[in-house]
Amino acid sequence: MDEDDEYVENSWTYISLCGEPTLYEGLRFAKDLILANLCFRMIIQYVSMPHNVRHSLSLIIGSFLLYYNIGSSFVWTVGLAVGAYVSIIAVSVVTKKIRGFLISLCVILFLLLCEIYVTNPKMWQQIRGVQMIVAMKIISVAIELDRGLFKQMLNPVEFGGYVLCPANCILGPWISFQTYNQYLEVKFLTSRWIKIIFVNLVMSMVFLILSNCIVPWYIDESGTKWLVAYRDAQAFRMSHYFVSSMSVVSMTSAGFGLTNDCHSELHVTRPMLIELPRSLVQVVIFWNIPMHQWLKNYVFKTCQPYGQFISILTTYAVSSLLHGFNFQFSAVLLSIGTFSYVEYNFRYKVASALEVCCLANPCVKQCEHKYKKNSLLAVIVNTVFSLITAIHLAYLGVMFEASFSVQESGYSYYHTINKWENLNYFSHALAAFMYVIYLMM
Repeated sequence: MDEDDEYVENSWTYISLCGEPTLYEGLRFAKDLILANLCFRMIIQYVSMPHNVRHSLSLIIGSFLLYYNIGSSFVWTVGLAVGAYVSIIAVSVVTKKIRGFLISLCVILFLLLCEIYVTNPKMWQQIRGVQMIVAMKIISVAIELDRGLFKQMLNPVEFGGYVLCPANCILGPWISFQTYNQYLEVKFLTSRWIKIIFVNLVMSMVFLILSNCIVPWYIDESGTKWLVAYRDAQAFRMSHYFVSSMSVVSMTSAGFGLTNDCHSELHVTRPMLIELPRSLVQVVIFWNIPMHQWLKNYVFKTCQPYGQFISILTTYAVSSLLHGFNFQFSAVLLSIGTFSYVEYNFRYKVASALEVCCLANPCVKQCEHKYKKNSLLAVIVNTVFSLITAIHLAYLGVMFEASFSVQESGYSYYHTINKWENLNYFSHALAAFMYVIYLMM
């Protein structure tokens, strides 16, 4: 056997040994989500029931699904939901103007205090995502009460059914109460539904195998530090696409995100626009589309009167706090906010100076630039910015590579600084340089 044949055989053996258990665990996890949500959909599809009974069913099945997945830690999720409901009622007695702000403050403070003083790090890592989804739902209800989108406060079963809905209580994505309520009324019966679930399940398994087996294999440790950083960051991105695709599986199994003629209208992430990015601004938008919409509607727009930079900084600060009291998440999210702000303004100046379509977001069809998006100059400039974005993604994503024990207990300050120090703080220096040039233009 020559070296090439031996390499192919060893590679296939490695992928098989890694892929089979990975696929087994992925499908085992998916099974619980699919069965619970199929049960939920079948009941509300075929059994005529009053409005509040539907919400009660959502609350009950969601509670069982949560308990089955996170065990006794489930009490922290229920505690957050119950405490928030009582707080909204209490605050509403005193004022009807700043409920959103006060409840947001209480919810975020609850998350931080639980993480720091109450729960152990391993348990918090297991329930962090669940708590974040619940927190986003609670805050959106409080702010929409202030905006007059509800005639009155939701009753307990409406609130509980929404917050603990089985379709998105484990993996998300966030949806508004109005959207949740609308999907409860959707009726359909078509094989397209099963096809949508199956396609998204296959996609999620592909991303899981890429994350665990393929990406770590095709670039080994002997590569340059930037290649290794790109590999680790890409493996993390693939794991994010897995979670996003699995959340679509969960939602569609419950019949959420589907129209009456059973067409999907649910978009959680856009992998191609992240792996081949135009700009960091678009990566931020397409990384988690529902969360971007939540931050835009409930944080950014609220802070707009105080200026663009304050709005962006506050948005990323809130996002960071929702992810927990974690230096790594905070450092990465605030860095993304800063880099995006610099890139957006720098590209605006370049586009004006060169009269070329190279804004952070694509130009509209009838833009006033002399050099349109298909011109040679536009292609060259946008390619340069795409390469810069790819470098930023490697620099920021390398943070999330660590041993399993570190991932279970959380990332330390030392881990974060050590990773960036190894890359000579390149992206921070590049952003600072671009900002100086922007000020001089």
